[in-house]
Amino acid sequence: MGIFRSSEEDWNVRQLKLEARKRDIDCVTFPLTKLVARLNDKPRVSCQGHDLEDFNALIVRWAPRGSAEQIVFRMNALHRLENLGVRIVNPSIAIERCADKFYECSLLEDKGIPVPKTIVAEKRKDAKRAFKELKDVVVKPLFGSLGTGMLRVNNEDLAHRVFSALEFGRNIYYIQEFIPHENRDLRAFVLNGEVLASMERVSKSWKTNIAKGGKARACELSPELREASVKASKVLGCEYAGVDIIKSEGGFYVTEVNAIPGWKGLQSVTDVNITREIVNYLIE
Repeated sequence: MGIFRSSEEDWNVRQLKLEARKRDIDCVTFPLTKLVARLNDKPRVSCQGHDLEDFNALIVRWAPRGSAEQIVFRMNALHRLENLGVRIVNPSIAIERCADKFYECSLLEDKGIPVPKTIVAEKRKDAKRAFKELKDVVVKPLFGSLGTGMLRVNNEDLAHRVFSALEFGRNIYYIQEFIPHENRDLRAFVLNGEVLASMERVSKSWKTNIAKGGKARACELSPELREASVKASKVLGCEYAGVDIIKSEGGFYVTEVNAIPGWKGLQSVTDVNITREIVNYLIE
């Protein structure tokens, strides 16, 4: 088993390695940024001297930022490995779908899963119209995770400064209606078509991510939310996923599906051994 990690082995990767050792499974970790691909030569895809065709499964635990060329190459290398018969978890198509917030949410909405009202545009004038229409919004990077780069904008002066900065950086405007949620949301951890565990995240601010100071609390999902979480995961092609849900007076909304979810916070409030279940799934 191989694990694509960041420059450092985080808690999730260390847990997977420990569980693999308990099963006498060889486990190697390496960064996705050091892939080497060859055509009409072997090894066809390698990393730090390892022929990746020799692995029964490769788990992607980090998808680092990079230039457009770097990101496209990394994903195409994963596609090549899948074409060669190597199991990639999550599949490369799922990682691509979940990495792009617009594409992800559009796929969910097309299958009847409620998502927040969202407007995406390239031009600042269209972003200004979107702000005037929605009035209280969250501006997000199209690509991103852990709540990094998200801003709540609810006055015209702030909107002007934020949109000007995004225009200068030639960024896309991804503008989402702010939904009052009492500084809390839900995270469902889906594995193989079932909700393995869930939690409520509570924060002192509107950002509830554990990485931004949110606190985990044990929580059981209603049948409706369990069904929506499983459906969202399947729509995006994930074998395992973290599905984020906001509840409001108008119902519920799926705000994000994470194809590379961490589970340290969730593990602290559930009796389910999430790492063990992931490795069991891979073995089966």
